Formats: sequence, C-alpha cells, structure tokens
Amino acid sequence: MLKTNDFAEADRILVLFTRHFGKVRVVAKGIRRATSRMAGHAEPLTHATYQLARGRELDVLTGAEARAIYPDMRDDLGLIAAGWYVAELVDRFTAERVPSAPLFDLLETSLRRLDAGVPPAVVCRWFDLHLLDRSGFRPELRECAQCRVVLLEETNAWSPEAGGAICARCAATLPFVDPLTVRALKSLRYLLASELAVASQLRVDAALARELDRHLRAFLRFILDRDIATARLLDELRELPRPHAVS
Repeated sequence: MLKTNDFAEADRILVLFTRHFGKVRVVAKGIRRATSRMAGHAEPLTHATYQLARGRELDVLTGAEARAIYPDMRDDLGLIAAGWYVAELVDRFTAERVPSAPLFDLLETSLRRLDAGVPPAVVCRWFDLHLLDRSGFRPELRECAQCRVVLLEETNAWSPEAGGAICARCAATLPFVDPLTVRALKSLRYLLASELAVASQLRVDAALARELDRHLRAFLRFILDRDIATARLLDELRELPRPHAVS
C-alpha cells in the first residue's frame, strides 16, 4: 500500500499498488474503528493480499491479509522515511489502473532491502535511477548529453535540462551548472548497472551521499515539476545530531 486518506466518519481511502492492475484507489469501510479486523493488514508500506468488491465509484475492501510488514524498517525512523520516499515516487510516476509489474518489483525489492538494514542513501539512489530508467527518463551517464562526446574521467557537470551528465567543455559554456565529480559519476553508473543486492555493497560517505542526492533530486524535480515531499523529511533526519556511544 502506498498511502491512505481518512474518509467519512470511520472509513479510509487506500491507494494500493498492485502487480497486475497498477495503482488502485479503494475505500475501506469502518477500518478506523477499534474493532476493525483489517486495520493491521492495511497500513502504508505493507505488502498484502487484498479482496475487493466492485463499487459504484470506488471498489470496496472486503478482506486483507498481510504478507510482509517490514518490522525492522518500521523500528528505524530513517529507514521508514526512506520507505515513504520510494512509495511517494511510485505514486507520482504512475497513473491509475495502468499495470506495471517491473515497478511493483522495484518497490518490493527496495522495501525488503530497507528492512534488511541497507542504508537509505544507497537504496533511495538505486531506486531513483531504476525508476527513471523503467519510466523512460534514464539519465545520460556515458556520453555528454549535449555534444555526445564520451565523458572523460574528470570533473564534469550535471544538467537535468540537458538530460544528465555533460562534459566539462559544454559546462564551461553554460551559466549555471552543478559540478559532477568522478566519484559521483562512477557511483551513478554502478547503481544503475547493478541489482540492489550488489549495489548494497557500495560505500557511500556523507559527502558522496549529499552529491548523489542533490543531482538525482534535481533530475526528479525537473521531470515531475515539483519537489518530493518526503525528501524534506529525509533532509531533517540527516541534520539531527547522531547519538554518542556511552562507555
């Protein structure tokens, strides 16, 4: 489930993302009551099997059985915020009733790896790139997005408007560009070329995490023409002081 919205006195509108039917909005009647048996099976970021009845405007939830609730992810605010982030992006990039099994697998894989404790800095950037790729917006990482020359191993630049990485020569002709370090470009290529189980081995320190986040957030903002709400929560969590070990 991607998200919920309260509706009427005790109902909720659920936004489900399914393998075979795509994104579906349904109404769960009475689910906000304390006596509801389905409430625990119909929470956001839960992988579940749902039974629906055809309704006049919205289908009606008649049964739910959780298959995965990702308990370890839910115990860590940083991990669950990353889960909300990937869910929001799926919601933004999909239309209702359009099947997309590859995106379903992408979402399920990301939540499973977050639950396994893979750092959000890796999971979210891997998800960003593969979501863009499977949605037809794959950023250029091998050649200059402007002049098509093969990118050299030097500081290049990042331009969402151009479609990805641009060479240092083209960057010098533009008024506002964001430098793209060699390390960041190699990391982007590695994440895009790898399955998440392999990409999880990438070592991302704070400086690299900030650069990758900045570049891909700018790219997503350009595609969506809006900011990602949950990205601000991730920013706030990143700025919180880390607890010190007590000896």
